[in-house]
Amino acid sequence: MNVKNSHLKLVNNRRGQPGWKKAFNFLLRLAVFAVLLLLLKHGETYFRVNEVEVQGTGELTAEEVISAAQITRGMSIILLKEDDIASNIEQEYPMVRNVEVSRILPDRIMINIDERRPVAHIMTADGFWLMDSQAVPFAYRAEPEDDFPVIKGVEGELVIPGIPVDCKARREALRSFFAAWNGDSGFEIEQINMADNYNLVVLTVEGLEIWFGDGKDMADKMNLVSMSMPYINPDPEARLDVRSGNRLVVSSSAILKEEGVDP
Repeated sequence: MNVKNSHLKLVNNRRGQPGWKKAFNFLLRLAVFAVLLLLLKHGETYFRVNEVEVQGTGELTAEEVISAAQITRGMSIILLKEDDIASNIEQEYPMVRNVEVSRILPDRIMINIDERRPVAHIMTADGFWLMDSQAVPFAYRAEPEDDFPVIKGVEGELVIPGIPVDCKARREALRSFFAAWNGDSGFEIEQINMADNYNLVVLTVEGLEIWFGDGKDMADKMNLVSMSMPYINPDPEARLDVRSGNRLVVSSSAILKEEGVDP
């Protein structure tokens, strides 16, 4: 009964409002509605793209990024979709790892680019593809650049620009290897052989062959090789095997400079 009485009181209070208050509420709603109409009518003209700023580019130019983004001056900044802009750029340029798009009202677009950094080439029958540390090929080269090692043994159909190498075992081995190898590990790389997808094999510039195995415990394997290299006399027919992750096996004609190696 108390609930019913409360409801009746609320209804009666609304019905009993003075006329001036009803008129004020009506005019307030009318003003809000008018403002919304004005925004819909004129806001579309006001909020239009006038400037596009691009940051973070290296190989690419700002003009190339803007063209790939498919943004033109005068487009509605309200209707632009950030995800579509980023997708357009990444599809046009696989070398772009990440895109961040921001709208700065009323008329400015900011595009921040993060380009991939090459660490090696993947050799195919048609040429060479620059690859980043995440095992993503992204740029074709007719000839390899001297600064990066060549990866052999990856089938051409597995190399798709902008997409990680389509073989989980190879992908994980390559990612782990380049996460552990910093270019200052006691040896220089000439080639990486991934013909056996569970055994990453490195050929150094001195001809030494190093078997790293799969992607597990790669940091430990790299540390074992780095600490052992001062004791190894490289030979074109020599081989080091660290596939176990906790011990180094020296085979063929590699010569220990001291009686033992205890990393």
